[in-house]
Amino acid sequence: MFTKRRLSSSALTIGLLCVAAQDANAGGMRLVQSTTETRTYVHFKVSGDAIQRALPAGWISSPGTGPLQGANLIVLLVEGLAAANPEGKPVLNRGKFVLWAVPAKNEQNGEAGVMVVGGLTSQPQAAPGAYGVYAPARIAMSKSSRSTGVDETAVEESWEAASDAGDAVRFSIAYERGLGVRAHIEPHAHAAIRPDFYRVYKTDQVSDIVHSATDGNRRAAKLEFVAKGPQLARLFDGQEQLVAVTSIPVYSRDILLPE
Repeated sequence: MFTKRRLSSSALTIGLLCVAAQDANAGGMRLVQSTTETRTYVHFKVSGDAIQRALPAGWISSPGTGPLQGANLIVLLVEGLAAANPEGKPVLNRGKFVLWAVPAKNEQNGEAGVMVVGGLTSQPQAAPGAYGVYAPARIAMSKSSRSTGVDETAVEESWEAASDAGDAVRFSIAYERGLGVRAHIEPHAHAAIRPDFYRVYKTDQVSDIVHSATDGNRRAAKLEFVAKGPQLARLFDGQEQLVAVTSIPVYSRDILLPE
């Protein structure tokens, strides 16, 4: 299945990853790595049946609200910048990732988190990764920013990723940078194939909602998303709606595992 959406600034739009913060201090936690990245999140509303099939038993979709109204799938575009091991020693972090994840909650205890259901990585050694779902891929990325006035910065970004199995993502956007919002969040990220496994991210970030279909924030002058392939076709069937896009130029986290 091949799906394609081209959107102008008067069409669809953008938002912020809304995941309920969790108490990372509840119980013992062990630091495994610290990373700094830039990220872009593309939020979609896709078939509820497809989302439920992607989730493990006992978990249900928890769609977004506000500028993410109805969004039940996130495509995360991640560029590694820096990292450190638990002792604070710098380690190389040049990886590029294209992930897809579902905001979800546990039906029994109400725990909210992100369920990582698939992904592509530029680093073969990073597959299948902590969540057991990453596939090696060829990933090309470009970003640029240009200032022409006191308060004006034009940003362009594009990604192309493809695996040997045929899964592929293409994304491009152009927009005027807006108001960056600083926040601290501590989401739980679970593995869809092994939901009892999760990591806690103690994260400081700056986010900018650069386009949103629900609140009239239509700053994207250009916006294109393409998805195809055996894994992605299970979610992108041609009926999906692009709800929002968020730019996160600063994303710094400590990754912790429960003891």
